[in-house]
Amino acid sequence: MGAELFARFPQLVREADEVLGYSIRELCLDDPKNVLKQTEYTQPALFVTSALSFLARREQGGAPPDVYAGHSLGEFNAIFAAGGFDFKTGVALVAERGRLMSQATPGAMAAVIGLDQDNVLELLASSPFDKIDIANINSSEQIVISGEEEQIARCDALFVAAGGRYVRLNVSAAFHSRFMRDVEQQFAAYLARMPLHTLKAEVIANCTAHPYPMSGYQELLARQITHPVKWYESVSRLLSRGAVALEEVGPGDVLTKLFFKIKQKPMPMPLPSRLGDSADASAAVQARNSQAVTGRKSVDGPLQPSRRTVFMYSGQGSQYYLMGKELYQNSAPFREAMDACDALHRAHTGRSMLAELYNDTKRHEEMTDVLLAHPALFSLGYSLTQVLLHAGIEPDGVLGYSLGEYVAATVAGVVSLEDAMAMVICQARLLSEQASGGGMLSVLTPVEHFERHADVYRGGTLASVNFSGNFVVSGDQRTLLAIKERLDAQEIVSLLLSVDHGFHSAAVEPIEAEFRRFLQSLPRQTPRLPIYSAMHGRAIDAFDDQYFWDVLRQRVDFYKLMGSLSGQEGVRFVDLGPTGTLSSFIKYGFGNRVDHAVSINQFGKNIETVSKLLTRLSA
Repeated sequence: MGAELFARFPQLVREADEVLGYSIRELCLDDPKNVLKQTEYTQPALFVTSALSFLARREQGGAPPDVYAGHSLGEFNAIFAAGGFDFKTGVALVAERGRLMSQATPGAMAAVIGLDQDNVLELLASSPFDKIDIANINSSEQIVISGEEEQIARCDALFVAAGGRYVRLNVSAAFHSRFMRDVEQQFAAYLARMPLHTLKAEVIANCTAHPYPMSGYQELLARQITHPVKWYESVSRLLSRGAVALEEVGPGDVLTKLFFKIKQKPMPMPLPSRLGDSADASAAVQARNSQAVTGRKSVDGPLQPSRRTVFMYSGQGSQYYLMGKELYQNSAPFREAMDACDALHRAHTGRSMLAELYNDTKRHEEMTDVLLAHPALFSLGYSLTQVLLHAGIEPDGVLGYSLGEYVAATVAGVVSLEDAMAMVICQARLLSEQASGGGMLSVLTPVEHFERHADVYRGGTLASVNFSGNFVVSGDQRTLLAIKERLDAQEIVSLLLSVDHGFHSAAVEPIEAEFRRFLQSLPRQTPRLPIYSAMHGRAIDAFDDQYFWDVLRQRVDFYKLMGSLSGQEGVRFVDLGPTGTLSSFIKYGFGNRVDHAVSINQFGKNIETVSKLLTRLSA
């Protein structure tokens, strides 16, 4: 590539050679050492040939474009073309980027073809593959995923079964994912020392699909290393502004082909929304819901409306840093509820839960510390509830899974928010002090396998049954690793969850006596809503000390519970957990027989997702 360009720009070629320490012409035309496919060399080669192609076009006297956009590395060419830095600086930047990426932790990438972004997100959210991120959203049905080598190698069946095509990419690292965090930090430090200029034209940013600021854009340029390339949204936004004539600069025509695909099916552009900040909007939603709310009976009476709504709350394993942050920044009801929970947390612990939860430096770390995960999960479920209540959408019942049973009991009025937070914090403290060292293993096979192969699962406890093809085993870490090794030998997919405790097993029994002493002081009221327990597999009305202890100790059987509820017509289940986990369990356990919806997930766009949910629930 670039054969006709090197002789045309000899001075710039010499500058590139000076920066790189090798001949860029020799690399591109001859590649005598067979290194061109290594990212350390690929990135400078692509940048130089694309930059020279742009300069050749400009020399021909063509009119400058209105907008520049580049895909991944190509974004550096877009910024160069818009005057953000000179050629020599650009070569130095991409050379350092390539060098750092070549030293990244080993990983893998794959393209999922034939499924849209929502399908891919749903499949990932419902699976135990928790070390995979979305890397590129190239078109409506071309999504690239990135992550841990083992999980990328084993998740193909997930997408093929859903009707997609799965293509492994020839890369050695997990580009545009959380696994590039160290690279991003090192590159940001390098970028801070380089001379960047005010942009002279509009450039679309990969990680936002919106224009770069004209100056002070270093952070965005570094952030794209760990964030997905939103190419589908970027081009769709341009198309929504009017007619677009695209000219691809540089080697190949990949982006031209993508452009025509996107033009045939552009992404719908949602209207902006600031949830909870408009009293008029809230009043309108409440008005639309007035008939659904009117006529609801007490817990002892029949449910009258034709459409009944059950709020669901999930438990440990679904948590992650920054969950709900976008809502916290944009939704007044959510923010007020989270602030109230944080104030209670500070009163008990002297620590700010929100300062830890919304610490951006933790973005890509796993949240395994139960002292934070327990209150944060509880607070998120409670606060998402307040968003729906503020919009006039009230539940006819609540459903809890593990820790989520405490949220359900709070929303139904069995315990106050203050007492519930004290209970959650007390339990977390006891677990941290007396019951650490355990874990949980999610297994993707029917639960009958556990019952028929005791030798495979020896030392483990069946902790939960989620749907017909998924259950969870608890135990100490050494036992779980041994079980996983035996399952691997049978080619059964299993993944360790992000928890450090063996919930729903004998591993938590050391805290029983002290936790029960706390429960004795816990005031309880008659629930004002039906409460469905995934631990009991049915509706419950007794909330004694034994119940609150059993929520932690006994097996969860969500599949049994949903089996008993799936025959009820006119009931919709709304997942108010951080990942849509329970909704996914319903999808894979009961298909279209059960109406269900999610509120948020771990892949962002909280505002858009919740707005869609409110629209659906108010219809």
